[in-house]
Amino acid sequence: MTRNHTMTKCKLIAVLLLTIYPILGFTAENASFDEICAIYTEAKNSSLTSTTRSEYIFKNVENRIHSKDALQAHSAVFNLEPKKRYAIFKKSAEYSLNKKWDCEAIKQLMK
Repeated sequence: MTRNHTMTKCKLIAVLLLTIYPILGFTAENASFDEICAIYTEAKNSSLTSTTRSEYIFKNVENRIHSKDALQAHSAVFNLEPKKRYAIFKKSAEYSLNKKWDCEAIKQLMK
């Protein structure tokens, strides 16, 4: 392999990484907020008591979510009045994702 060919290959790999990495990061962030929604949906659709449902949600968020933004937003809203929690969490998700976001199960259970 010639030096010129190796340099071209390295440049191609660098361009691909710079293009793909931000997309993967955004996808992971998006998946984290959607995964929190999935956890709340699972809890909402279960027959768990409200105490057990809360434990289920927090345990699963802790174990399944790896995004700092999503974890911090989820944790922070519980310092607010219950009626303000969903609106602030939704705004955090939309700010982080830079798009509209909604989750009916979270809206119902965060009260």
